[in-house]
Amino acid sequence: MIDLAILGLLKEQDLHGYELRKRLSELPGARSGVVSFGSLYPALNRLERSGMVKAVEANTRANRPVPSSGSLAGELAAFRARHRPAHSGRSKKVYGITPQGETQLVALLTDPQPCDDRTFSLRVAFCGFLSSDERLAMFERRRAELLARAAERRRATSGSDGVLDRYRRMLRERDDEALTRDLSWLDRLIAGEQGQAMEEAPS
Repeated sequence: MIDLAILGLLKEQDLHGYELRKRLSELPGARSGVVSFGSLYPALNRLERSGMVKAVEANTRANRPVPSSGSLAGELAAFRARHRPAHSGRSKKVYGITPQGETQLVALLTDPQPCDDRTFSLRVAFCGFLSSDERLAMFERRRAELLARAAERRRATSGSDGVLDRYRRMLRERDDEALTRDLSWLDRLIAGEQGQAMEEAPS
C-alpha cells in the first residue's frame, strides 16, 4: 500500500521526505501510522534501488554572500562563510518518479486482485492517472467484490440471530449499513464515469 501512495504523490510532483510524509498522512487510506518515518524511508530506498524513484540532492543552506564590514573581523567572517564546506548546510533529498515507476503505478492501480478498504481508497485517490475505461473497470470490480462480501455475510449469519446478543447484533447492523453505503457510493462513481464517457464519445 505504501508503494502505491508514494508513487501516486510523486507522480503529481517531486517531494522531499518530510513533505512526502506530510502528504501521505493526509491521504485517505494512509492513516493509523502506516506512513511513519520508520516505514517511509525504507520504502523510498527500496523503490530507488528498483529504479522506480529517482533522487536529487538539494542543499538548502542559503549561499548568499556575506557582506564585509571593512574591519578585520568582518573580512575574516566573510572569508569563513565563503569557504564553509557545503555539507555543513542541511541537505534534503528530493524524490521523483521515473518512467518505470509510472508503469508500476498504473499496474498497482489496475491490479485485479481484491484489496482491503484502505488500499482501495488510495486507488480512488490516484485513479485520475488512469483512462476512463480503466477507472470504470476498477469501480466495477470493487462493486462485484462488495456484492460477494455481502452474500458471504448473509450466509454466515443466517440462523444465528438466536445466539447473538444485542450488542453483536448492533455491530452486525453497523457493518451491514456501511456495506450498503459503500455499494451506493460505488454505484454513483460508476454512473458518473459512464456519463462522462458518453459525453466525451465522438458524435
